[in-house]
Amino acid sequence: MAHQQTQTQGAPSAASYNSTPEAEIPGTTKRTWYRTVFFQATVIGLCAFFAPGLYNAMQSTGAGGQQTPYLVMSANAVLGVMMVVTCSMGSVVANRIGLKNALVFGTTGYAIYSASLYTNNRYGNEWFVYVGSAACGITAGVFWAAEGAIMISYPEDHKRGRYLAYWLAYRNGGSIVGGAINLAF
Repeated sequence: MAHQQTQTQGAPSAASYNSTPEAEIPGTTKRTWYRTVFFQATVIGLCAFFAPGLYNAMQSTGAGGQQTPYLVMSANAVLGVMMVVTCSMGSVVANRIGLKNALVFGTTGYAIYSASLYTNNRYGNEWFVYVGSAACGITAGVFWAAEGAIMISYPEDHKRGRYLAYWLAYRNGGSIVGGAINLAF
């Protein structure tokens, strides 16, 4: 019995195998490029490029180019009223559902609005423009709260201005690209 105890005491335990850090195990590398502030700023920048950036480009053509002035003004009024309501509650919603989910939710309204402009151009559906404007107004307030919170809180203090400029370059780049496309046609 004493002989068995000395063998079990001298044998390495399973815990000692698991306590080895990953960096010391040959052949394994830790992938952290997607956890950097630069990558997160790029994702937020791309979301801002495709959502509000291209929305601004569509608005430059008279909200899709094929709408009557009455429809454009009333749809923008619906969008503005909804955005005022959700911008005041956007931080609460983003805090409740999390920044990632708020960002995803915030981008959906821009897609619905773009679809409404297409269907108005193609089939003359004016009611869908109002629905798209309301959806864009509701989700845009949450989107702006989420992207602002991410871009202000993620970077270090001494790099914050650089990352804000990087993000705003993407955001305004959507309008520039959309404007260039409008000029080309």
